[in-house]
Amino acid sequence: MILGTALHSSGLVRLELPPWLLAVSYAIVGWSIGLGFSRDILAHAVRALPQILAAIVLLIAFAGLLALMLVAAFGIDPLTAYLATSPGGADSVAIIAASSRVDVSFVMALQTIRFLFLLLAGPAISRFIAGRIEPLPAARPAPEDQTLAQVREDEGELD
Repeated sequence: MILGTALHSSGLVRLELPPWLLAVSYAIVGWSIGLGFSRDILAHAVRALPQILAAIVLLIAFAGLLALMLVAAFGIDPLTAYLATSPGGADSVAIIAASSRVDVSFVMALQTIRFLFLLLAGPAISRFIAGRIEPLPAARPAPEDQTLAQVREDEGELD
């Protein structure tokens, strides 16, 4: 990936995927996302919808602010800047970038940097946040679990 980036950036090689391969890749990405849904996941998503919508709006606004900073500081076109700072999967951003008139190399470079940063800093950030939130109360076992536990306890007394 680094060699391909260097060769493409230097102008020695022009990396381009054939349209048929892009179409197959898009279909695979769509199927992998769509087939991951179940009834339980959809029910949970409906319950969490208000929080999800608030998070989406905040993430889009934050990405927009970062994009405006890139436009102002470096003169990058707004769509390229937004896609480069856009939250979400790099695969989705790559699909949008490939079908738009943007600097795909810049978009993917920033998306890759974002991925590497999260890969390196994510665990520390997660530990920091987890240490500052209150744990949920312990869940009570289901009635059949309590019955099973009682039976096992009784069996232990018989031995």
